[in-house]
Amino acid sequence: MTQEKNILSDSEKFLNDVFSRHVSSSIISMFGVMASVMANSIIAGKFFGTDGLAVMSVVAPFYSLFATIGALAGVGGATLASHALGRDDFAGANKSFTLSMILSAGIYFFVASVCFVSLDKFLYLLGSSEQIFEMAKEYSTIYIVGGFGITLMYLPYNFFKLIGKLKLLKSMYLAMAAINIFLDIFFVKVLDFGIDGIALGTVISTLGISIFGMKFLLVGESSFKLVKNFDAKSVKKLLKLGTPSALNNLLTFFRLLILNRIIVAAAGSVGLAAFSVFSSLEKFSLVILSGLAQATVAFIGVFSEERDTVSVRRIEKRAHIIGAIFVLPMMFGIIFFATEICNFFGIYDGYKLQIAENAAKIFALSLPPSICCLLMFSYFQAAGFTNLANILVFSRSFLFLILPAYFLTPIYGLNATWFSMTIASIAPLAIMMLVIPHYSRKGYSGIFLQDLSAEKNGNYISFAVKTNPVSITDSVEKISDFCKQNDLTKKEIMLVRLSMEEMLMSISEHCFENIPDEVMDVRILIVKKSEDVMIILRIRNGGKLFNPIDYFEKLSEEDPMAMGDALGIAMIVNAADAIHYKTTFGVNNLTVLIDRKKSDK
Repeated sequence: MTQEKNILSDSEKFLNDVFSRHVSSSIISMFGVMASVMANSIIAGKFFGTDGLAVMSVVAPFYSLFATIGALAGVGGATLASHALGRDDFAGANKSFTLSMILSAGIYFFVASVCFVSLDKFLYLLGSSEQIFEMAKEYSTIYIVGGFGITLMYLPYNFFKLIGKLKLLKSMYLAMAAINIFLDIFFVKVLDFGIDGIALGTVISTLGISIFGMKFLLVGESSFKLVKNFDAKSVKKLLKLGTPSALNNLLTFFRLLILNRIIVAAAGSVGLAAFSVFSSLEKFSLVILSGLAQATVAFIGVFSEERDTVSVRRIEKRAHIIGAIFVLPMMFGIIFFATEICNFFGIYDGYKLQIAENAAKIFALSLPPSICCLLMFSYFQAAGFTNLANILVFSRSFLFLILPAYFLTPIYGLNATWFSMTIASIAPLAIMMLVIPHYSRKGYSGIFLQDLSAEKNGNYISFAVKTNPVSITDSVEKISDFCKQNDLTKKEIMLVRLSMEEMLMSISEHCFENIPDEVMDVRILIVKKSEDVMIILRIRNGGKLFNPIDYFEKLSEEDPMAMGDALGIAMIVNAADAIHYKTTFGVNNLTVLIDRKKSDK
């Protein structure tokens, strides 16, 4: 935007730094989750051979089923909470968290009961042969009874990102992986439990870490509170927002069920062993693909509600660049080291090795389109385009994966099954390009379907200002020019100047202790309806947590006559229509709302 460039310099550094921290945290914590799953397959292959790997393929859908519940409640609740925080609705965020807990527990116990009662039928349906049936049943029984840990771990995983507890997030899920691997080996090798020892190790580690994480969500200054006043409308909204992620996991359950039978018909247990390698590589890739995509959700949810379209595009641009940097080396690494990867899973024989190698190499080709696909459906989910997100999920996770595998595998063999993943990752992108014109006719712009009316009309500005008095004073003068260009009254211009100068000075002193080279991000949005004007001022910074409202209230209680720099804050609190402080993504967010009706002028 020309006007924005002429007024103040806009910096991407602050947002990129914050997002990069979230990406690294999300990927590392996702690595912990997937390392546990992959370790189960590796240990099963090392100690129980091909039969052990076949059991892992048979029982894998149960993980997807419990993950479906966790995603529905956890991702849906965190997305709903991010929308609430974007509106400065803290009660709504607490309501979303409470609903997530209730739905996680309620749906899990219902589904687990059904699975436990019908376990034998499920195992045969999942492709279990008589040879591995008892092993699969032992494993599944423990897995189902203790599966609540898998469901529950989605809550800290998603809600920690909202409140910025990134170090704890990484530490928790890396610890879960380490505990899981230790317990697997301890139960199998030391106590000689058999393959059910692997299930027991997974259950104990996931449940223990999940409960530990819930404690930190409920304790501390930025924690969530349990509330009682929730309604059916909130439940419906949460479930809708969680549908894309839940649908992805649910469709994974059904696709594994169908693919297991297709593979068994084509190559028996040897095919299932290769499929176990294929599935493990997919889970490993999700450390990057899903970890990166999920890191964007909280940002997109909050920024969309704030109508910060510039930051939305920057987050998505950054995410796609990071995805390419990680995915391309991964793709070539899998292709060039396919033999060593298969050996790592305990597959050495010529025929078995050839099938598994083909599976690994062909899977690698699906990675580049997969990163775009997963980022886009996570974006549409967080931005509120739930129906479009569901279409992309259904296309990639089921329709365009199952159909090629079902019709082509009998003709071309297992390679057709492996190639179906690449087809399934390209098809949704084509569908997305076909439906974008439909949304464009409704007024949405670009591939991200944004409302760019504020940008096009020139009534917004976003910029970075350094934490020193000279830079702050200079930026305030130029903000006045922006306000004049947008026909604000002298009273409104005066209030904007006062708000920005006082708040920026106070933040510089308390968050950065007057360090001159740090950066604060500012956004001003002017919304005009007829002759009514709403002015929204937002200031973000990554310094020490500082709530200026609490600071003002505390000083006014202690000594109203000697409030120092809080006097400026007091003037803004009294003059503005609303002022809110929150911590989102672990950074300070301050919002000042000036709402002037025609009758006020």
